[in-house]
Amino acid sequence: MNSSPKILIVGGVAGGASAATRARRMNEQARIIMLEKDAYVSFANCGLPYHLGGVIQDRAKLLVAKPEMFKKRFNIEVRVRHEALSIDRAKKTVRIRDHVAGTEYDESYDKLILAPGAAPLIPDVLGVRAQGVHSLRNIEDMDRILAQLPSVKKVAVVGAGFIGLEVAEQLKERGLDVTLVEKIGQVLPPLDTEMAEPLRRELLRHGIKLISGSGFSAIRENNGTATGVVLDNGSVVEADLVILGLGVRPSNQLALAAGLGVGPTGGILTDEYQRTADLDIYAVGDAAEYRLGTTGLRGRIPLAGIANRTGRLVGEHAATGKSARAPAAWGTAIIKVFGLGAGIAGDSLKSALKRGLNARAVHITANHHASYYPGAKSFTLKLVYQAGTGRILGAQAVGGAGIDKRLDVIASFLHFGGTVRDLAQVDLAYAPPFGSAKDPLHMAAFAAMNDLDGLAPILQPDVDFSTYQVVDLREADERAELKLIGADHAHNIPLNTLRESLGELDKTKPTAVVCHSGLRAHIGTRLLREHGFIAFNVSGATYVRDLALNRPTQVIESSATACGSVKACGGPGTLAPDSHDELHPMNVMAEASAGALLLDVRSPAEFRSGRVQGAVNLPLENVTAESVRALLVGNDQKTVVLLCASGGRARTAAKKLAASGLKTLVVQGGTNSCQQAGLPIDKDAGGVISIERQVRIAAGTLVFGGVLLGANVHPGFYGLSAFVGAGLVFAGVTDWCGMGLLIARAPWNK
Repeated sequence: MNSSPKILIVGGVAGGASAATRARRMNEQARIIMLEKDAYVSFANCGLPYHLGGVIQDRAKLLVAKPEMFKKRFNIEVRVRHEALSIDRAKKTVRIRDHVAGTEYDESYDKLILAPGAAPLIPDVLGVRAQGVHSLRNIEDMDRILAQLPSVKKVAVVGAGFIGLEVAEQLKERGLDVTLVEKIGQVLPPLDTEMAEPLRRELLRHGIKLISGSGFSAIRENNGTATGVVLDNGSVVEADLVILGLGVRPSNQLALAAGLGVGPTGGILTDEYQRTADLDIYAVGDAAEYRLGTTGLRGRIPLAGIANRTGRLVGEHAATGKSARAPAAWGTAIIKVFGLGAGIAGDSLKSALKRGLNARAVHITANHHASYYPGAKSFTLKLVYQAGTGRILGAQAVGGAGIDKRLDVIASFLHFGGTVRDLAQVDLAYAPPFGSAKDPLHMAAFAAMNDLDGLAPILQPDVDFSTYQVVDLREADERAELKLIGADHAHNIPLNTLRESLGELDKTKPTAVVCHSGLRAHIGTRLLREHGFIAFNVSGATYVRDLALNRPTQVIESSATACGSVKACGGPGTLAPDSHDELHPMNVMAEASAGALLLDVRSPAEFRSGRVQGAVNLPLENVTAESVRALLVGNDQKTVVLLCASGGRARTAAKKLAASGLKTLVVQGGTNSCQQAGLPIDKDAGGVISIERQVRIAAGTLVFGGVLLGANVHPGFYGLSAFVGAGLVFAGVTDWCGMGLLIARAPWNK
């Protein structure tokens, strides 16, 4: 190994930049040159959609490192707008075109690292090169879209994968009319259908039009400018901006021409150290193949995480001749879509079954931290495992919070080959603000073990009920709120009366047991099996079954036709009695523009003293499902954004509405935070100070008075101060303040 090798790197983003800096840290004598055909290196391509939407406002923050920094800090020579044209393996040179100077030259190397990335898939259809048709892969793409946005009103996003969903969300947040076209009948294809369904409903809830089960055949144009997308059935989606998010193809031309070989997925063939057929040439990033953890075979994973990690190892190997072997890639990925997150690690159930594995799965719906601690948000976890061995194959999660850390735990178990029995015993961090004593991961592992051990065998949520005796353990109001699809013959027996009702059931029939989300169904399954029934627990119960089966195909949808049930549009976040979603003040006006009802639950006098523009007043004591529905003018699907002064009374209102089926959002910090955030505030004459301030004044007066009277009149008056102090502690713990409710009824607050 040459102690001062010349390392030439083609591609300067994730894999290439990581390789270059690691090579320098491992060998100060090496000469390192990094080529990038575009104008920027080491930029945050995953952040591009969020600059389009204005979440990341400073464009410069996307530029992680500039050529000058590479030179000064690492003594790495970076040449932007330099494109590698060909490789002469015998001479160990690369032919390069300098797009700035308009010249070509040869550059020699001792070690060559190929990190050219991937290019967007652009189908060869009529009009696809028209002005106004874009993909989003680099800074230049983003700049071209931004330049057009001031004149854009309608957007068509083609493709509902990660990039398509992120772009659709961000452009909708800018106030544009967005239509999302997805061909296969499901958003986010790597997920199983029922796990992707909450995202579809969230898109519709925020006003994105969704065209399901239809591809596109052309771009309609007028004088070279795009005016719409022509669907397979001939209909047209009007649009003055078209974003293609159809995936990527590896930039493998350089490797192919040099005879390095590519695999069946089109990625450059590599060994365990990411070396190609030529051991002096490496490949990393979206253009390369990796060992896939799910199959053990080699294939492409176009994600930044694996590109950076393997780039680091390749840089070390090129600079020193040794490194650790490249890790397996499991495809762990996550996305935010408005108020929901969704992600996957490893196999989905459909991918595991497609590979011939004897795979099984369980669904758990739970809160992301202790339900009694304020702010708990619901999420659904699907754990996929191998029958017999219990080896974890993968997991998916969707919900309002907490899914990232659960997926990270599963990714760790995948890396080390863990089983569901291992997962059941892992010692996870617990405190009420962060989790539960029995984490949803534990609950999923318990359910999987019960399935494997035959204690409560699992049926998948889309099971055909026609051959089963079905027992629905929900209460009457739950059944009225969410229909159990395909089970008109079900026996409706609430769990607490199941023992007394066993005579109504036939022991000879296989029995499917359901509740709302699964816990009662497990208890009922065990009870029935103890009494000799052949009983099965339907995974995810009625809630997940609705996600699996209540999905339209080949239709154009809008928020007015989004859901088949009251709870459906809400998705996760409506299962726990006290659950609600929280809304940042900066998103209040976006919800209002999407049709949400801004409901201020303070006293009328407080409301007059200052409220968010457009809010209507309904004092907390008058909040009922009926009174709120009356304000919705019959539209039960509308979101209700709840405000008070700082959040406490709004959360109480959300609890009062928890069983109503309405989607509630509590504004974090209430009207006070909205005012600090610069939201428009209306005021009337005659307002009074907030109830919170009145409580502070009253409590302070009573405590101070108790101390004075105790010192000067009788020691018994100290009890008054102690009583008020205890009441304040109780109010802080429970988020319920009796003094506040009493003061709200005072004449000056009417």
